[in-house]
Amino acid sequence: MNYETSILESKRLKLMKGCEEDFLKVYEYDFSKLQNVDNTFEYVKSDNDKIKKCFKKGKESYYKKCEKAHIFDWIIYLDDNAIGNVLTTDEDINNKSVTLLINIHPNYWNKGYATESSVEVLDTLFKIGYDNIICNYVDGNEKARRVLNKLGFKPYGIDKDAYKGKCDIYKMILEKEDWLSRTSKIKL
Repeated sequence: MNYETSILESKRLKLMKGCEEDFLKVYEYDFSKLQNVDNTFEYVKSDNDKIKKCFKKGKESYYKKCEKAHIFDWIIYLDDNAIGNVLTTDEDINNKSVTLLINIHPNYWNKGYATESSVEVLDTLFKIGYDNIICNYVDGNEKARRVLNKLGFKPYGIDKDAYKGKCDIYKMILEKEDWLSRTSKIKL
């Protein structure tokens, strides 16, 4: 399997490799504080030292490490502005599965960008050989739950009290056959 983060395009968005500045824009805020879990929602600036460390040797070095680790990491662009990212982790070669993480900067929420970018990524991941895509969301993160339901993900499991020892993490799965039967029905 080729683990090159390729360029993907949708009606309004372009997904491709990003640079350090793009990741810093996307992760301006700490996403764990933005999830509205337990009725808490805060705009708290992120500590971006981790991002800076990842890009210390440059963009190409970062993406070579991604390929070696079997990770895809797309930055989502709207009119050349970095607005989010879609990332894969936890590849399971035996089950032909991968976990998908979707992050949209809060200035761009509720505009359909998470769904639109995910459609392109899901299509690509299934075409290159994955049979199952897994996504997780924390209890109380209704935005994530709605996006996953809209895309056709089904309940797969629950990790009780796994988020900060007090909230459940819901695991959702999308199987290739379900995706192929639904793609013409998804309305963006």
